[in-house]
Amino acid sequence: MTPAAIIKKAQADGVMLVLSATGTIKAAGSSEAVNRWLPVIRERKAELLDELRAANDGAYEALPDAAAEGRRQRVLAMLRESPTVRYAVVTDTDSDPDAVIVALAIRGRATCELLIPRDRYDGVLLLDLIERHSGTVH
Repeated sequence: MTPAAIIKKAQADGVMLVLSATGTIKAAGSSEAVNRWLPVIRERKAELLDELRAANDGAYEALPDAAAEGRRQRVLAMLRESPTVRYAVVTDTDSDPDAVIVALAIRGRATCELLIPRDRYDGVLLLDLIERHSGTVH
């Protein structure tokens, strides 16, 4: 099983694997679930660390849209600059007259963009939703 598959399966089992501020693996979840995954984490620690570092460094392929890639790089840079922060958000209110573009990065997980109609955008509500659900598996 690849390191990425291990991280994904652990997440599906309720265990989030992320880099700690000191550069080690932090496993968050119920103690029962974490204990199930500890043998695999210990056995494949070096590979998992490499995978988590690559995800945090934005080592994956660049987006084809230059503006989207620029926003993505900004949120990744924010995570690099603040190693204890779990997620970073950049809003773009200039690129689309009808919407707010929100770039979001969750440490060790993913980056994405949301296109939210201006009349429906609530920045405080968005941050609250991210905070409440960024560790939840759907």
